[in-house]
Amino acid sequence: GAEYRRLGVENLSDYEGSHVHYWASPLEARLCMGQEVALVGAGNSAGQAAVFLASHVDKVWMIVRGHSLDATMSRYLCDRIAAQPNIEVLTETEVVGLAGEGGALEEVTRRNEDGQTCRRIRHLFLLIGAAPNTEWLAPSGIARDPKGFLLTDDLMTNKRGIFAIGDVRAGSVKRVAASVGEGAQVVAA
Repeated sequence: GAEYRRLGVENLSDYEGSHVHYWASPLEARLCMGQEVALVGAGNSAGQAAVFLASHVDKVWMIVRGHSLDATMSRYLCDRIAAQPNIEVLTETEVVGLAGEGGALEEVTRRNEDGQTCRRIRHLFLLIGAAPNTEWLAPSGIARDPKGFLLTDDLMTNKRGIFAIGDVRAGSVKRVAASVGEGAQVVAA
């Protein structure tokens, strides 16, 4: 399928599985209850996660590389984020460092035009998209889009009898339920 995009921070893997999260479910919300969290991303998934987390945590710091959320996020989410008093959007900002001991994140360093700022944060949410895991298919001749997602027509690739479903497919909705439905369609085909 696809794999979550990761930040280019040297020691990111030290905190994955405990303090770096690629989704925001009720489980992560309970882990962060009453804390400040950092969330990297500017798409709809990031906006939905920020609004959800804001109802469970003291503060959500949204870290956005771009100039604003307007170009990458639905208007209704931009409005909900703006109305949430405990969400602060930091534009033209990026995470440049993580620190902690024993696999426990303790500090996030972010950088913008004013310089670097370190903040005591124990949970970092990365909602910066996914990349297709299709490089291994390159020799097969199965058609891919410029980003590497598989091109399909009624779920069939350009190779008769070879189907693609789920996250790996260009234009998919990137949801488990949709993938299950697509799988059922392929079985019927």
